[in-house]
Amino acid sequence: MNSSNTNQTVLYRRWRPRHFDDVVGQEAVVTTLRHAVEMNKPAHAYLFSGPRGTGKTSVGRIMAKALNCPPDKDGNIDQSYASSFDNGTALDLIELDAASNRGIDEIRSLRENVNYAPAQGIYKIYLIDEAHMLTDAAFNALLKTLEEPPAHVIFILATTESHRIPNTILSRCQRFDFHKHTHIDIVKRLEKIANGEGVDIELGVCDLIARQSTGSLRDAENLLDQLIAYHGKNLTVDSVRTGLGLAQDDRTYLLAEAAVNKDISIGLSAISGARDDGVSMRTFTREVVSILRNALFVKTGMTGQLQISDSELEVLETFAQRSTISAIVKGLSVLGGIDFRGDAYDSIPVEIAFVSLCTFVDEKNDLISKTQNFQKAEIYETKPSRIEPVKASKNMPTNDDIPDKKKVDAPQSSRTEFVAPDNDDISLELENLRSQWDQIRLEAKRINFKAGALLNTGYLKTLINDEVEIGFRFPNHVEQLTHNENGALLEAVRKSISSVLGRDINVKAVLWEELNKSGPTPAQKTQGGHLVNEAMDLGAIRVEE
Repeated sequence: MNSSNTNQTVLYRRWRPRHFDDVVGQEAVVTTLRHAVEMNKPAHAYLFSGPRGTGKTSVGRIMAKALNCPPDKDGNIDQSYASSFDNGTALDLIELDAASNRGIDEIRSLRENVNYAPAQGIYKIYLIDEAHMLTDAAFNALLKTLEEPPAHVIFILATTESHRIPNTILSRCQRFDFHKHTHIDIVKRLEKIANGEGVDIELGVCDLIARQSTGSLRDAENLLDQLIAYHGKNLTVDSVRTGLGLAQDDRTYLLAEAAVNKDISIGLSAISGARDDGVSMRTFTREVVSILRNALFVKTGMTGQLQISDSELEVLETFAQRSTISAIVKGLSVLGGIDFRGDAYDSIPVEIAFVSLCTFVDEKNDLISKTQNFQKAEIYETKPSRIEPVKASKNMPTNDDIPDKKKVDAPQSSRTEFVAPDNDDISLELENLRSQWDQIRLEAKRINFKAGALLNTGYLKTLINDEVEIGFRFPNHVEQLTHNENGALLEAVRKSISSVLGRDINVKAVLWEELNKSGPTPAQKTQGGHLVNEAMDLGAIRVEE
């Protein structure tokens, strides 16, 4: 019977710490509490605060057991009584879930019961979990008892949101802050659990699990338990990636290399392939960011901080050698800041961010050149050199010899303006429609935001009878406008163009590769000065208030 119950117990409960020595991390907290127990000078109230899965409840139970089960003169401990604290049957450890017992009636009942002596031990311990969930009235009712409890009562309040605990309560407790577990601590703990459970794990498995747990040991143990149930007791890196839904494959490295090398075609191909295979774009991008981060560590000589296999390290070293730190950091900044707006499988945010990353350097250089030329022109106009009067001379040039100021060319910007490939051979109606391109994009964005964003990369190609063709630089943008959201994007564009023309028309998205030689497509010009316009040219979208 006991064996059956043990097998049915989840992994994190089987491996819950039983003694102070078993607690992972939290050395400062454990040392202080251990000294308080050894000196038999515990405080009457403690507050344990910190993120989930960091050991607050476990340390509270260990504290209760240590105070109530001191060794006798021969150093022996009553094991049967001590084990009752581990399995939750100890009468002198009262655990309350404040999330479901948060009212004043529950606290009044607690105040009445604290006067009763412990059933078997020395102290009666009240462990109140999620203490921040108590109501204001409940906190007020607890205040006096918490300040002056009976000598045999100790309160332990555990919370993940200490800022919601009233200051009157905080000032009456000894506070201990539990921090998230380090990556190395979680990896070591997982390896110990795997060995204890007889699980054969490949190098790098524990690292993958630890990265997904984000500092919570309980989350890491739950993930390990889930993977064992799914793959059995032989875990490989590939099986764990599959079980965790990670997307690290050749395409993540392709996109990472394309990001640092500014290779648009390879990057968009990798994104499209992952999207077509049903891979979560959020997970896919997270893995690319992880590769760039690891490459940055390798590039800066911090390889010892990475818990990865030798084969992965070899690939990263090769990747890092071909990359610069500035390119890696820029890729991290752009790809790491993508907002998926709740749709983890939408590839448009990734594509827009990636193309912006690849075109950023050239656009930035254009802006710098334009600014420098403007500053030079300003200096020439506002700070002329001092001219001393001179006497007339026979060799002095006449007015006819002086060049006309209007004929002097002003400093020219290096910026390439957009010129449609067929600009010289189009109908008058198409020319008029192109002049209203900004209005069309605004109307499309009002109907469907994604449709308006896609039009930033396209342009009107043809207008024949009642059919309009919109050309795009890349085939994946053609596919997205045509098929995404069951045709809603294409319908939004059709309505916007129809409203401008004043009649119903059909819209077709086509590939127009010649646009790649025409410079950036015309950006929407709005009021707000040259800085706003330049930002719009770089792909920014104005948000109307």
